[in-house]
Amino acid sequence: MQWYELYYKDIYRFIFYMLGDRECCEDFVHDTFLRAYMAFDRFEHRSNIKTWLFSIAKHIVMDEIRRRKRRKVLSLFSSEHDFASPFNVEEYIENKETIEFMLEAIQKLKPDYRLVITLKKIEECSTKEIAEILGWSETKIRKTLSRGLTTLKKMNAMEGGGHFEQTF
Repeated sequence: MQWYELYYKDIYRFIFYMLGDRECCEDFVHDTFLRAYMAFDRFEHRSNIKTWLFSIAKHIVMDEIRRRKRRKVLSLFSSEHDFASPFNVEEYIENKETIEFMLEAIQKLKPDYRLVITLKKIEECSTKEIAEILGWSETKIRKTLSRGLTTLKKMNAMEGGGHFEQTF
């Protein structure tokens, strides 16, 4: 229960940014904590709890992305919903268009780019933590982040520019 209280918002935000679907987000957060509870006896304490929980959430999200691809279901960002965000309310109001553009752009990225950008830029995880969560080398994390950000810059340029520099 303590983990739930400490990490609920972080896990929720991660899943939301990865899937862009508020409706399934709560279920996936619940599944993450349920899986952690069920697997606690196998937790080896080689990483911290937050990293372990993100790793579990990552597996749930990747499974869902694969399911959606098979069913060809598109996940669209809806500006009608409010959402948990690391941005403060004043920044959100001032930069709503930029934030919405970036959320939509992140949803269009390849899953690997989406994972790394969400963990690094939104959840503010270190490269080492991301490497632990994804089971990748730190070099692969840096390269994937660079490629993902380059892709976002290209999307920004195609849309008329101005969004990317303000956000990341």
